[in-house]
Amino acid sequence: MTSEASPAYSAGMPDVRAALRHGTAPDHERLDALFGGFRLGDPADYRAFLTAHAMALPAIEQALDTAGFADQLDDWPRRRRSDAVVADLAALGAPVPTPFAAPLLATPAAQWGAAYVVEGSRLGGALLARSVPEDLPRSYLGTPQAPGAWRMFLDSLDKHVRLPQDIAQATETARAVFGMF
Repeated sequence: MTSEASPAYSAGMPDVRAALRHGTAPDHERLDALFGGFRLGDPADYRAFLTAHAMALPAIEQALDTAGFADQLDDWPRRRRSDAVVADLAALGAPVPTPFAAPLLATPAAQWGAAYVVEGSRLGGALLARSVPEDLPRSYLGTPQAPGAWRMFLDSLDKHVRLPQDIAQATETARAVFGMF
């Protein structure tokens, strides 16, 4: 695939990133609209927001662990945030919900598609953390990412997902993971 092959690919952006961004754009917009309705300064809304994330994130992270994703992304174990969302719910006195069933991530491309959504959510979470008052727990949204971690993730994504069928599978899985949230 080349940049000229499809409007989904922009000049200067590797095909896999452009394909994932383009292929998941409607899902990302729906999720932003859904979570944009939560007033994170309101404890009840914030609790509901965290509960929704606690239903999806642990299942996805567990699926990545089970699939051996740490063999593809060395620092994967340090990137996990399930414990942080559970800790925030506990600090709010909220029950931890039963997570969704873990998705099957049978191929490396599927694993990278799932990780793309999880890692992207960390970037969005950093912005959302600004809306959470100081008196509410923010370990999940405020979990800092190591300097350069997003760039490293994208560079690894580019190295591991290269073939058109792998890009398509990563995109399909990313869409399914967006749906879990």
